Amino acid sequence: MKEKIFEVINTRTQQGWLMIDQDYKVVYINQSMCQWLSQDQSLFIGKSLLDVLYKGRKRTLSGHYHGPLIETMETGQELTKRECCMPICGQHKWFLANTYLLHNVLGQVQYALGDYVIIDKYKLLEENLDNINLSIIRSFADAIGARDSYTKAHSECVAELMLELAQYMRLEQYKVGRVYLSGLVHDIGKIGIPEHILNKPGRLTHEEYTIIQEHPNIGANILDNIKGFEDIAGAVRYHHERYDGNGYPNRLCGEEIPLYSRMLAVCDTFDAMTSARCYRRPFSEQEAIKEIRRCSGSQFDPVISEAFIEMLYYRDNIGELDF
Repeated sequence: MKEKIFEVINTRTQQGWLMIDQDYKVVYINQSMCQWLSQDQSLFIGKSLLDVLYKGRKRTLSGHYHGPLIETMETGQELTKRECCMPICGQHKWFLANTYLLHNVLGQVQYALGDYVIIDKYKLLEENLDNINLSIIRSFADAIGARDSYTKAHSECVAELMLELAQYMRLEQYKVGRVYLSGLVHDIGKIGIPEHILNKPGRLTHEEYTIIQEHPNIGANILDNIKGFEDIAGAVRYHHERYDGNGYPNRLCGEEIPLYSRMLAVCDTFDAMTSARCYRRPFSEQEAIKEIRRCSGSQFDPVISEAFIEMLYYRDNIGELDF
């Protein structure tokens, strides 16, 4: 039976194919899939898919299965057009997958088979933004970039982290788009901050810091004027609030802070810590993760902190989790 299946699969080279047995060992992966993952078949064949991609785990810490093929083998349910990603060489490769169960002559599940089509995540995202005018968002990013190139690059990095985190947390597709846009414009309020403060290479004075604290409100007020951007404006207004209530501008705490803002707090801080600035060296990824873990429950939402660190753990092979 297996040989007949492989014969059929090999006639459909435009798709990636992956088959695992009941122990999650890879019994087949075709060349298209290997090319997309930039890996040789020898990395997979005969090895546990859990070990190769997910460090031996079937589920994330939040309880979601790592990939549709694993879910199908574990639950006995075939899946259709399931969006998923595979962490390979420090990157996330995105796919739409269908899964199938293959039984032996006794009717027992013997293999789980998946077909994969690679997708451009950002193109898919933009197609799902409905009537949101992404060009407006890009114009905002360009406007702040004209005054401060660091802020523009930082915002783009934060948006990418927000996108990955939203996908890892399995937010609805509509919310994923909103999260991404929130990352792009979270610092747009800095357009209203004097340049001598915005680009100051050293420590800010108390008065200067008070002025810089106005940027969330400035940004939110700009976005409030655009119909349909209300939730994004809220995300921007509160992204410097702290989970323990000691943030600004309104000293909100816990889940009073909007979800997107709590996500922004983690992604914004991580990228800021790991970016090189003229007045300090960048943190290593491990150092930044330790700081996020240390501030979990005080500065950051502990559940979101955990999800973010776990996302990096699988994406970047950073070592052992320590929750």
